[in-house]
Amino acid sequence: MSTRTVFRPAVVIPATSGNMAANILSLPTLLNSLTKINYSVSWVGTSPVGTISVQASNDYSLTANGGIIAGTGTWDLLPLDVSGSLLTAIPISGNSGQGMIDISSLAAGAVQLIYMFTSGTGTLTATFCGKVA
Repeated sequence: MSTRTVFRPAVVIPATSGNMAANILSLPTLLNSLTKINYSVSWVGTSPVGTISVQASNDYSLTANGGIIAGTGTWDLLPLDVSGSLLTAIPISGNSGQGMIDISSLAAGAVQLIYMFTSGTGTLTATFCGKVA
């Protein structure tokens, strides 16, 4: 019996480091043959305003343990389907909210989530999950 590769849900922006009064960069995730990925995001705060984007890279450097060395590689924004329009940034606003970012076909080696601060304060959390189509 064959099995499909699955990346169980993992928190990539914990509430302890998800300060929405500044830009936030998630932990990068190696895709290792995953073709479908998903980020779930949620936030609470006092009128946080900003954007969320997904970045991908193929030229990052790895540690001896196989993790990505922070700050290495060229990270490019992925186009995301938002209500039928392709965008590279999803607007975030309101005192609280949540959402899912689904990417159904991707050949990049690694991804990360980025929040770009505009105004307000809050706490953002994000969880990554993935599988083979």
